[in-house]
Amino acid sequence: MNRNELLKELDRQGIKLSTRKEKLIIEAPKGALTPELKNSLAEHKQDIIRLLGQTEINTTSLPVIEPEFTRRYEPFPLTDIQQAYWIGRSGIFDLGDVAINGYIEFESENLDLSRLSAAWRKLVDRHDMLRAIVLPTGEQQILEKVPSYEISTLDLRGVEHLEAERILATMREELSHQMLPCDQWPLFDIRATYLSDRRIRLHFKIDLLMMDAASVQILFQEWNQLYQNPELSLKPLEVSFRDYVINKQTRQDPELVRRSQNYWFNRLDDLPPAPELPLVYFPSDLKDYRFKRYRARIEPNIWEQLKQKGKNVGFTPSAILLTAFAEILKLWSKNPRFTINLTVFERLPLHPEIDRILGDFTQYLRQKKSMKRKRIDVVKLLSSTTTT
Repeated sequence: MNRNELLKELDRQGIKLSTRKEKLIIEAPKGALTPELKNSLAEHKQDIIRLLGQTEINTTSLPVIEPEFTRRYEPFPLTDIQQAYWIGRSGIFDLGDVAINGYIEFESENLDLSRLSAAWRKLVDRHDMLRAIVLPTGEQQILEKVPSYEISTLDLRGVEHLEAERILATMREELSHQMLPCDQWPLFDIRATYLSDRRIRLHFKIDLLMMDAASVQILFQEWNQLYQNPELSLKPLEVSFRDYVINKQTRQDPELVRRSQNYWFNRLDDLPPAPELPLVYFPSDLKDYRFKRYRARIEPNIWEQLKQKGKNVGFTPSAILLTAFAEILKLWSKNPRFTINLTVFERLPLHPEIDRILGDFTQYLRQKKSMKRKRIDVVKLLSSTTTT
């Protein structure tokens, strides 16, 4: 087979290629690299190495961002996925008009709310994206100054238990589905409820239009540090998410962008559509709708077995769960061939502080339904994992 046919077949089989010091590195699921594919790889090895050298990003040679302090508060573009979130919440699509919310509750005893609020205000001063809004033009902007934020409180001490639970459930429903105006600050809502003289429940909601899950982890880690040690002074950040977005856009290789666009345009005709799932109602007929999360638990011993068996045959835990998810979609989908949109993290090392700033670094990843052989392997893997 020629080089292009080989690359397509490798992609179908889930075989990944990369280079290291002019050597070809092959990552293949167990049994996927057949003798025929090995021979074809040997035949086209040098050509593939040259091709990978043209398209791969060498992170050791990436230029370092030069922060633009004088332009820090000027509007800048939304990333692709931020733009998708922003358009999706506008209400112009069926089942739209919703925000991408992060909501979590904590309960603590002897929590000092004034100290917690003070620690949060330090974070707002420190992290630009906690002061960001989206303008009606579809650009985002970091505000130089914002009002001093205070955690609001609700006192349920002395309230009858069932009535308190009803109030708490109502608050959870409100905050978990809340859509704050994205052109107004703040894009977070923090509340505290006194359940007793010592016990407090903290309600934390943040609009993930402005940051990803990894950023939320950074946020909580630093919040805890500042709460535990009010005298702590974290080192100021030199770089901002604005610097990252602007630099990433301006430093794109036009030729690489053109080739990437051509690649995906050429695949549009044979790229499967989204899963065609059965509907009780047409989405356009629904006027009131809510996202609802269903939860099931895998016992720790079963999960450890599953991960180990996956490792033995070259599957990561994420690949196992994604394949299981795809299997369920296939069971219900009218068309067994479909494409799933996923997001992946992408923090390019453009500055030494890039892993300490907040922002939405996620990107799209499109995943086709797995080949039948690989699908059956994962199904067998799932079904062979028992509690024994």
